[in-house]
Amino acid sequence: MVVLAMTIVQRAFGFLRGILFCRLMDDSVVGQWAMAFDFIIMITPVMLFGMPGSLPRYVETYRQQGHLRSLVKRLLISTAILGSVFLVAMLVAPDWFGWLIFLDSNSQALTYSVAMGVLATIAFNFVHQLVSSLRQIRVGSVMQFLQSVFFTLFALTWLIAGGGIVGVIVSFAIASLVAMLPGLWTLSKGWSGLPQSESRFDAPSMWRRLLPYAAALWAMNLLSNLFEMSDRYMILHFTTGSEVAGQSAVGQYHSGRIFPVLLLSLATMISGVLMPYLSADWESGRRREVVEQMRKFLTAISLFFTAGSAAVLVIAPWLFATLLENRYSDGLALMPMAFVFYIWASIAIVGQDYLWVAERGKWVGIAITLGLIANIALNGYLLPIWGLQGAVIATLCSHAIVLSGVWIAMVRCDFRFDSVMLLISLLPATLLLGPITALFFVAIIPATNQQVQNWMLDGLMQVKARWGLPKVAHAVLPARMLD
Repeated sequence: MVVLAMTIVQRAFGFLRGILFCRLMDDSVVGQWAMAFDFIIMITPVMLFGMPGSLPRYVETYRQQGHLRSLVKRLLISTAILGSVFLVAMLVAPDWFGWLIFLDSNSQALTYSVAMGVLATIAFNFVHQLVSSLRQIRVGSVMQFLQSVFFTLFALTWLIAGGGIVGVIVSFAIASLVAMLPGLWTLSKGWSGLPQSESRFDAPSMWRRLLPYAAALWAMNLLSNLFEMSDRYMILHFTTGSEVAGQSAVGQYHSGRIFPVLLLSLATMISGVLMPYLSADWESGRRREVVEQMRKFLTAISLFFTAGSAAVLVIAPWLFATLLENRYSDGLALMPMAFVFYIWASIAIVGQDYLWVAERGKWVGIAITLGLIANIALNGYLLPIWGLQGAVIATLCSHAIVLSGVWIAMVRCDFRFDSVMLLISLLPATLLLGPITALFFVAIIPATNQQVQNWMLDGLMQVKARWGLPKVAHAVLPARMLD
């Protein structure tokens, strides 16, 4: 519960930070921040070839063998070397990196601040991965919580004092380094107590075992990050006009994603929580139960996310007028489509858990690759014609392709796709018809489908058994649902 509470507060800080960034900065500066942050998040796992990401897979294995120190030492050295190579590249060619990230080759200070952010993120991620791999989940959650809180405090203080975008990026780097301290303290306290083997460590064997896994992880990270960020890079580099026009378009797009991206964050958390339970059922031979559990969760995600999105769309005009001072009209206009493709992305993220437990994860990569190709091609065609609206339509279509690919792969792995699964896939698209229409369809699906009603009853019974139901539930729900 402590971890869940910290996660919720962390997401709240992130949401508040996004709103205040849009309020305190022009849309072009917001676009610069969005591109800087996206680049930091994308390049960090890619440049390290997935090696720190292999820690969760192999830490326990080498800890039991008494060789964890040797494993961590070699990964740390490799990470430091690769990070240094990247730093040298940015120092040697700041103008090229400035053009790539910001479409501005004349601001070396921006490029150097991004380099600081990348190095700080490398250090933070390495410590966080190691702490989490040692099952210090609370410490890892504290690190993420502190990173979000300190970044919010540092960056907002800087902006209120009249600072610019370089200071915001540096604030992120400083917050990441400060947030490492709980993890470093935990590691230093327990490092001496690790099991230590008397046998010689076989480094070549370690690399032969680790590198294929790291390469697969690297490829998946590369595909996922490119797919997630390709729309912003296409908007920046293909929007007609000056670099400021491209940066402003990215800023408008960023404002329209502030609310929808919360759904993706929540879906990622749900996916991570579900995976161990699905894996346990799968390995125990209860594969039919895995299918049914997955169908229930996907239905719930579609219904609740669509209902929540519709509620936000009802109040969005007031929020953009009041909180964002009517400066992000393009962001408001694209928000319905952003909600649709982020709900589709959420369904795909949770649904791909089924493919991973079935050991068919390669189909996820194939689906993302097809979506990436479609996104780039459609953006290249639609951006010059319809501008930002064309980019959002392209992203919407590419997410539909990815979701379709995930569904097809799941069906090939004996997942039951029926009319209910079709309905929950189409339900988010009703947001394009208006929030009231979407809420109507959200109510219609459980009202007219006995299977969905049974799932809802089952969910209520589980809630009642674990926490009880509030008095309002007894007042509103039929007695047969509560007996």
